[in-house]
Amino acid sequence: MRRIHRRARGLLIACLTSSALLQGAAVRAQESADSSIVDGVVKAVCRKQIVLLGELPSHGEARAFELKSKIADRLMAQCGFTAILFEAPIYDFIGLERALKGRTAAPEQLDKAIGRFWWTRELSSWRRTLFDAAARKGLMLGGIDDQVSVTSDYARATLPAMIAAASPTGAPTECQQTVSRHLGWTYDERTPFDGPEQRRLSQCARHAADAAARVESLDAADRAMLESFARYAARQQPGATTGRDESMYRNLLWYLDRLPKDGRVVIWTATVHAALRQGSLPEPPMAVRLAERWRDRVAAIGFTANAGFTSRAGRPASPIPDAPADSLEAAAKSPSPSVLLDTGKLRALGPLPSRLFGRFTTETWADYFDAVVVVRQEAAPTFDPWK
Repeated sequence: MRRIHRRARGLLIACLTSSALLQGAAVRAQESADSSIVDGVVKAVCRKQIVLLGELPSHGEARAFELKSKIADRLMAQCGFTAILFEAPIYDFIGLERALKGRTAAPEQLDKAIGRFWWTRELSSWRRTLFDAAARKGLMLGGIDDQVSVTSDYARATLPAMIAAASPTGAPTECQQTVSRHLGWTYDERTPFDGPEQRRLSQCARHAADAAARVESLDAADRAMLESFARYAARQQPGATTGRDESMYRNLLWYLDRLPKDGRVVIWTATVHAALRQGSLPEPPMAVRLAERWRDRVAAIGFTANAGFTSRAGRPASPIPDAPADSLEAAAKSPSPSVLLDTGKLRALGPLPSRLFGRFTTETWADYFDAVVVVRQEAAPTFDPWK
């Protein structure tokens, strides 16, 4: 009996050892693949001034997050990039910047400014690294979106009073209440978010932004916040003339104007906003406007996945259906966990369907991106607890 137990223990130890060796080999293979992807992207874009790093519009793929953070780190360390701007609300990044200048900032402010999409454990140490670089080395961190998220505490604390202060006589209280209602989404049957309420919100926001623009002594960041919110509020009504991509572009210009002439920027966004061509998209992506102005100093890297899982802002993980056999994702054949398709490879593949924009669309993707990273098997991120 003892011999049997010893033999069983030996088999168990052997199995555990074999499993550990296999896991270690898998980790090493993953690290090697990551290094190859990062090396390839950095080599392609190191001399650019503006680099857009995309991701699927679901904003919930851990492997892409990890690769993007490593690419951003290398661009800062090796290529001299000094700013990272996120597809996140501008308001709380302005609050963070002010707190950094006053030396009262805390890492949690950056977490809330970045928002729930990227509030993941896989990025937690990287977010702390960014915070330290901003606090100690002057790294510029910013948000280019005009929307307000559930974690936008600074926006909720400042915008209602700012808009009320710039409102015409007799309207400050109504405007403050209108903006507060929207930022807290406290609508009910008595006060729904209907046409009249949408008009009130837009009128209050636009009047405040226009009034602020005429006051030269007003802080430039306050003017930027008010103008950004006015564009957002206008878009809540039918027939808005300024789309979200154009609004993000305007906020991006505000940051670029504050950088030195040769300032170099990484933009963390969705692939659909990083496209260098409009094609069938409903409005010109942000990157199209950038390329019109900065031409070949702009580079765009698309990210997509062949299969796996995704999770958006802490929601339960859901599967990413396997890409069709005739797709770009399936054509990126390799034993590696991720594949980098540069412009030459994309051009050679010709027009293929891809989920780069969320739904499968057939395009010649070399016209849209300098390179595309295909993750063979994506993983849903693990979200940090709500703070």
